[in-house]
Amino acid sequence: MAVDKPPALTRGGTIGIVAPSGCTDKDTLERGIEALRKDGFTVELGQNIYARKGYLAGNEQGRVADLVDFFYRNDIEAIFCARGGFGSIQLLPALVNRKQLKPKIFVGYSDVTVLLNWFLQHHRMVTFHAPMVAMDIARGLSETARKYFWGTLTGETTTWRVELGEMIRPGAVEAEMIGGCLSLLVTTLGTPYEIDTRGKLLFIEDVDERPYRIERMLTHLKMAGKLDSVAGVVFGDFTRCEGEGPRSVREIIAEFFHDAPYPVATGLAAGHGIENLTLPFGVKMALDASAATLSLTESPVT
Repeated sequence: MAVDKPPALTRGGTIGIVAPSGCTDKDTLERGIEALRKDGFTVELGQNIYARKGYLAGNEQGRVADLVDFFYRNDIEAIFCARGGFGSIQLLPALVNRKQLKPKIFVGYSDVTVLLNWFLQHHRMVTFHAPMVAMDIARGLSETARKYFWGTLTGETTTWRVELGEMIRPGAVEAEMIGGCLSLLVTTLGTPYEIDTRGKLLFIEDVDERPYRIERMLTHLKMAGKLDSVAGVVFGDFTRCEGEGPRSVREIIAEFFHDAPYPVATGLAAGHGIENLTLPFGVKMALDASAATLSLTESPVT
């Protein structure tokens, strides 16, 4: 099926901010909002942005309402998530029966992984694994991260090429990218919302997980058949994932994919690390594991 690309974000356009997962600290969010305004954009907050239900940003109904409202409104050009945490997966049952959503830039990562992949699979809409307002943007993006973020969303950068770290399995492939935070990908397995990896370039990253847990989750993906028909795999940041003991994340990945019949590479600066480069999900990207490069080969916006 063809994928729908959203209109590019225009300078001075309005960005809607939602909190589909964890509750948001007001001071931190305001720092992120100020950064967006300094970059020349107008900001509008979801009505329930500061709602709280323990560690959640309010109940599911309020979080869904904010998200859907911004998708339906013509004056909102892009939807940025405030932060991750936990809670995005709770919204999926309420989103299933919504009418087809108009393609619009939707930005987030971490817990938002489930929404990025679901909007792509269910609505065939390009989504963006990219910095969030009360997280990376509030802290301040590096020069490189800023270049990829705004350049990709505004359409000023239509193609790019980045260096990776290490080849695990040789080869080159061009395919749509999907994926995100490993622990969230595994969470969807066995549900109506599980990720479909067939023929896709699978991106995987995570944070604060010990090596044995990384290995357990990769094993779960494998046993669920999610690594059987991928076009290739590229690993991003595994921030604070090294524990005491003889088995490192790098060793686990190398062992796990030592005989994979598709290209595999590590070292993509995306996810919970410092750079967190913007990755469009749903458009063709070229992985050359032998040369340790990843290229965006088409613009993700119109």
